[in-house]
Amino acid sequence: MITVEACINADNLQALPGDLQAAISAGARRVELCGAMHQDGLTPSPAAVATARQALADVPGLLVMIRPRDGDFCYSSAELLQMQHSIEMAAQAGADGVVLGLLTAGGQLDVSRLKPLLAQSQAAGLQVTFHRAFDALPDPLVALEQLADLGVQRILTAGTAWGSGLGILDGLPLVQQLLQQAAGRLELVLGGGVNAQNLPQLLPALQRWRQGFSIHSYSALLSQGRVDPDKVSQLVQLCR
Repeated sequence: MITVEACINADNLQALPGDLQAAISAGARRVELCGAMHQDGLTPSPAAVATARQALADVPGLLVMIRPRDGDFCYSSAELLQMQHSIEMAAQAGADGVVLGLLTAGGQLDVSRLKPLLAQSQAAGLQVTFHRAFDALPDPLVALEQLADLGVQRILTAGTAWGSGLGILDGLPLVQQLLQQAAGRLELVLGGGVNAQNLPQLLPALQRWRQGFSIHSYSALLSQGRVDPDKVSQLVQLCR
């Protein structure tokens, strides 16, 4: 079965436990917890992470977004320090992993500044997903090799350029290349407009790499702003 990862907005602390239970009870196996989804997802509050851990109890798969602001992915020294504090917060709150990304001012993978964040995460027992900053890189095939060598467990991608407005079906040719090259060394988490309407077209095209990817969705799981267990279940059933 292909894993379904639910991206959940953590800004409403009162609604958060219900959203998390709706996702997990309907078959989602991981949660990416984000604040400020109107800014494409930022680091959630410590209270949100603690609330999520309590709501999920011992269910594994709580991933916390580590992104200090919206905009580009080139961060100042102060922002890098903020990311380190956020990783520590996530670990102390009982998260299972973090989701992060760093680019240089020139738009390349910032390996030198990424390494200490990865070392900190790994020392705390946190899995690491490199988020869609990956889709802002000029040569994703080269970046995949770099991230695999660094020990990143997952890459979130739509296979299309960040900010282009294109979705996962547009990125299918590159996704196939990336899965072929990854060869199981790391997992691709496929996002970018994944929904119940395009999965029947997407999944057959990726059948040969079935063990190498998972599905990530946000807005397609919502009804009136809250996670809809029926919509989650529909994606889970399609991924069986």
